[in-house]
Amino acid sequence: MNIVEMLTKAVLELLPMTLVVFIGGGGIWLLNRIMTRRSASVPGRNTFRRQLTLAVLSTLLLLAIIVSAPLPESTRANLITLFGIALTATIALSSTTLASNAMAGLMLRIISNFKRGDFIRIDQFLGRVTEQGLFHTEIQNERSDLVTLPNLFVVSTPVTVVRLSGTFISAKVSLGYDLPHDEIEKLLLEAAESAGLLEPFIRILELGDFSVLYQVSGRLEDTKKFLGGKTVLHRAVLDILHRNGVEIVSPNFMNQRQVTDAGKFIPKVKRKTAAKAKGSAGPDTVVFDKADQVEKAEDLRKLLKALDEEISALEAKAKEAKGKESEDDEAEKIKETIFLRQRTRERLVKRIEKLEAEVKD
Repeated sequence: MNIVEMLTKAVLELLPMTLVVFIGGGGIWLLNRIMTRRSASVPGRNTFRRQLTLAVLSTLLLLAIIVSAPLPESTRANLITLFGIALTATIALSSTTLASNAMAGLMLRIISNFKRGDFIRIDQFLGRVTEQGLFHTEIQNERSDLVTLPNLFVVSTPVTVVRLSGTFISAKVSLGYDLPHDEIEKLLLEAAESAGLLEPFIRILELGDFSVLYQVSGRLEDTKKFLGGKTVLHRAVLDILHRNGVEIVSPNFMNQRQVTDAGKFIPKVKRKTAAKAKGSAGPDTVVFDKADQVEKAEDLRKLLKALDEEISALEAKAKEAKGKESEDDEAEKIKETIFLRQRTRERLVKRIEKLEAEVKD
């Protein structure tokens, strides 16, 4: 066998694997470029889908290279078996690895019980979601700090999501047995209404040895003011009770000074109406600044998606009307509408880019 025949045989043996490498690798590279470009058209889109797709395709490409390699059948079978064992071991032993967090991230996407901007509680962590990645979930807590939680922790811990339609907040106050409960309940309901809560109600939680524990609750419509809403409610309870001569001390209250029977522990208020605290919007706007920006970006992306669908529908309609003399005017109107929608889309993209840039800063 001469050199030419040997080279020809070697090329033919390596041809299948070479084609797999070039076609598969080129396909993955091209797909990555396309997905990156699409992500760029909607700034800030999460890279979760792209990362997962490339990871799966890379694994399949490696398996295809092993199958197409010019190896003896026994060697190929051993390599495939080894590959399967390694993949299985990675999945089975991934409880504390990146692979486990990636699978947890996939599970969170499938369940999709919360999104960026939502108010959630996970174990002792309370805040609004700012990022949802393949391996982690980031929330902004009540101190405006950013807390990164592994996705494995998130899926293995009960998650409480504050409903966008509103949530109930409450305040507790301990009062003496000498106060009629029906009058106290009326005052607490008045406090809840003055705090802007809907559907308020009162619960008597405990009949203690020295005092009665009341709880006033009501529905807060604007969940973005969750923290500020509780402050407003507590302030309203203080104002209403003090204004009506109710002192918030239990019968076992002790003070090392002489007081008369008529003495009451109520601050003196010069005005009849309660003063509005400065910055009454509450701390939520300041604390959850990043979460607010993220939520705005998500809302703009929804508008952008709807706008893209409208543009596609208009383009299809324009193609149908093309060439029909009776519908030339309609086609021109459609083109003009498409132009206006595209200009709107450009402005939306710039706004999203600006918001995402502020979030990264």
